[in-house]
This record gives sequence, C-alpha cells and structure tokens, in this order.
Amino acid sequence: HILEAYASNTCLKIDKPFIYEKYYPVGCDRYITLHSPCKFPSRKYDHWDSVTRLLKPVLDKADIEIIQVGAKEEKRIKYTEDLLGKTSFNQMAYVMKRARLHVGVDSLPIHLASGFGKKIVGLYSNMYACHSRPYWSKDEDVILLESDKEGDKPTYAAGETPKTINTIAPEKIAASVCKLLGLEFSYDYET
Repeated sequence: HILEAYASNTCLKIDKPFIYEKYYPVGCDRYITLHSPCKFPSRKYDHWDSVTRLLKPVLDKADIEIIQVGAKEEKRIKYTEDLLGKTSFNQMAYVMKRARLHVGVDSLPIHLASGFGKKIVGLYSNMYACHSRPYWSKDEDVILLESDKEGDKPTYAAGETPKTINTIAPEKIAASVCKLLGLEFSYDYET
C-alpha cells in the first residue's frame, strides 16, 4: 500500500487520521455520496449517468438520495444532488460522515470515507486496488472494482489509451452499491 511505503520512507507511524468537519446543511437524511474527479483522465469514468439511472429506482424505494461531491469544474452527473464546488474539504467531510455509503474512483473522498468507517464502492484503473485501497476500512464494507486491463499491468499514468476504467460495467457498480446497502437489485442486461 502506498501509505505503508510512505510511512516506511519517512519513518512515521500510520495512525487513523483526525478529520476536521465543518457543518454543511444537507437537504435529506438518507443519502450516499458520489465523486467523479476530472484531474486524471485515466480515472475519469464516462458512464456515471448510466450508473445513477440504474440506481435511482432502487434508491427511491429506500428513500435514499445521491449527493455528488467534488470541485465545481467536475462534470455534473444526472439524478444527483449537486454539491460540486459548494463545500470546503471540511464541509465535504461533514457531508460524507453522515452518508450511508460512498461510491467513486480512487481519490480523496474514498480515503475520507474510509477514515469515517463508511461503506465504499471504489473504481480502480491505472493502479492496483491493493496499492491504494481504503486503508482504514473493514473488508466487508468495501467493494473494489478494477478495470479490465486484458492481462496487462496497470499503467500508473495520469492518462491511458485506451482508458481502461470504462471497462467497468455500470450494472456492476450499481449492483455493488445495492449489495453493501442491503437492497435488492436486478438488471437483465449486460453492457
């Protein structure tokens, strides 16, 4: 894990982080968070609208909303409450601590969610999931989905051609979210 390599190289002890939260008013009590950063093209999943379209009817039955967190320049995803650019990191931490689950690519919010002991569905493409997995999470609370690299090793690059993250099927992400939330999900088609 990168955290262990960093600790070894700096002679520092790994400990659970203290995450300062700052209040942010959320319009609902039951929700999950979703993050799709745009910083590294290799981690930009292009099918989030399909994922949320599959999740919406199931989550609506359970009275659960989807809140999108992240920077204002990130792409808005359908069927989500938009908090893009509206929160500081500390306010995002407040929102995420109260979420039932976090779904997204390997980035800061996954590690925040791990620090709070949240259930997580994580997408990994340009590196092995075991190298950057949510460090403080219990195995039973995490589903990590790795892209199909057709037998190749990960590139560890900011950009990939072809972009392997898009090989993760939307229905697999939706099914993983529902499994961790204890909700029934069925979808008869395969992308």
